[in-house]
Amino acid sequence: MAENNRYVPRYVISVAARLVGVYPHTLRTIERAGLVGPSRTEGNVRLYSDFDVARLQQVIALMEEGVNLAGIKMILEMHEDGAGKRA
Repeated sequence: MAENNRYVPRYVISVAARLVGVYPHTLRTIERAGLVGPSRTEGNVRLYSDFDVARLQQVIALMEEGVNLAGIKMILEMHEDGAGKRA
């Protein structure tokens, strides 16, 4: 049950940005690149889950190492493909 709680949308963009240490604009840029897909309310407000925040932390860490968004997308896709093959 606790595993499913990771996917419950709970943080608005300003809170998620604070949690990962960037500005909301950066999160919008990451979303446009297809690296994270927060849920949306009926009013179109982004809501990030704990899973989204963890993924954002990975993305931000790679950005800080100098990897561009296209490179980050490839890294995350390879990581997910490898995890799927192990399962």
